[in-house]
Amino acid sequence: MVRVTTNGSLFNYRYNLSKVTNNLNNSMMKVMTGREFNSYAADPAAATRAFKVHSSLNAINAQYSNNRTVLSKFESAWSNIEGILDDLSSTLGEVPALGGLNTPNLDALDSQAQALRSGAEAIIQSMNARYDEDFIFAGSDNQEAPFAIDADGFITYRGVQIDNPATLGNNYLTDPNDPTSTVINPDTNRPYTNNEMLKKWAEDDHLYVDIGLGFELDGNGEVIPSTAFDAAISGIDIMGYDVDGDGDPKNMASLMLRLADVFDGYDPSTKTWNNGSYEDALRLVEKFQNSKSAMIDKHAALDAEAKSLNVNSTQLESNFDALNVELESIERVDQVDAITELVWAQTCYSAALQVGVNVIPQSLIDYMR
Repeated sequence: MVRVTTNGSLFNYRYNLSKVTNNLNNSMMKVMTGREFNSYAADPAAATRAFKVHSSLNAINAQYSNNRTVLSKFESAWSNIEGILDDLSSTLGEVPALGGLNTPNLDALDSQAQALRSGAEAIIQSMNARYDEDFIFAGSDNQEAPFAIDADGFITYRGVQIDNPATLGNNYLTDPNDPTSTVINPDTNRPYTNNEMLKKWAEDDHLYVDIGLGFELDGNGEVIPSTAFDAAISGIDIMGYDVDGDGDPKNMASLMLRLADVFDGYDPSTKTWNNGSYEDALRLVEKFQNSKSAMIDKHAALDAEAKSLNVNSTQLESNFDALNVELESIERVDQVDAITELVWAQTCYSAALQVGVNVIPQSLIDYMR
């Protein structure tokens, strides 16, 4: 025969009362917070999974922000190039160029030359456009205006004349006043020339951004190109650089400046060309059209990049929504189940209190009542 002592009954009662009180508190907390757990210890497996999902959501938030910023930059670039192609190259390029070649207009070539120079300057200003605080077409070095027209009348990119035959073969100097400030070309083991540096800026100038493509570094700590988006927009690649076999520039603005020089050299009083010839002007106008066609191709490439970024933005939004649904399933409680659980916990708690009336010994004061 087992003897149940009063102390044993009180111990069991206090243990069970503590248990139902804890269940009641947990049920109340679930209803109030809507969360399945509020500490790691409550559900280690779910908490670990939730932590990973939260981490992924934070990463997607950052990637989405990067994507939107880069998309806006590319849309601004596309808009600027469209303005150059639709307005500046036509109104201040083709019109005065073709107008100057019209024989009756030869006496007014100086005004056509002025329009061409104004157009070239306007194009350079557009290529120095900003997005936020960054220069859009400056590649990876986006804190300095990339283009300028120097005192000699040549267009420069990052301080280098882009189509002066006399300087293209010179060593590139980071400090024009220091002949030793060269940059070594690892492929040739000698200093870069100006032309080689322009090519490097056009083809090998990168600014990688994580937009959710699996951003990863190689063994040398360099970004693996396929895992990131190259946000650098090289203005020199869009404009063109160097000279062709005739010694003529390959970019639209320089051709406009060169054509303006030819027009300015015409003397209407003697009907002579002193800085070129009519044939030179014809040749430059034809090359101007070719340069414009090349820029149209670059404009289309910018549009393709912007569309790609838009698609990626949509994909990131879908991933974010899917992760949120998963997180809800891990962390959030079903309110109906939670309320039902709370009602049951309250019933158990009330029952436990009622049991206490019979378990806890009454004192003299209780009898006196």
